[in-house]
Amino acid sequence: MTEEQKDFRVMILIVCVNLPIALLHFVTGKHYAGPFPGFVNGYLIDILLPFGFYFLLCPSEKKLKFLKPWYTKSALVFLAGSSVEMSQFFGIPIFGETFDPMDFVMYGLGASLAAIFDTLLFPKIFKFWNPETRG
Repeated sequence: MTEEQKDFRVMILIVCVNLPIALLHFVTGKHYAGPFPGFVNGYLIDILLPFGFYFLLCPSEKKLKFLKPWYTKSALVFLAGSSVEMSQFFGIPIFGETFDPMDFVMYGLGASLAAIFDTLLFPKIFKFWNPETRG
């Protein structure tokens, strides 16, 4: 497999991870009436957004070598979410208005799950997904 084919497959997988997360925004919200509405409306997106953002950083590893380690991507994603949450604490409504300290746990969970998928699960499922040689 050429490097271009590998890069294309990586991008397709990243789209396949992020597209359902984006579409979920149309299903959830104040009118959501499915199972576990408190969890879905309060925390599911706070887990899935960091998960998706982690993978959006993966293609940048080629140009930005500091992004290569999983812990760097996880830390950046967690810090971004935490910054948004802290702005809400100080009354600055960025991507929401309600401060919830439990969101920090959800951001950490989402970033951690993404790192697990990146380093343990995806390399076993997809031959082209190798975080050691990617980038």
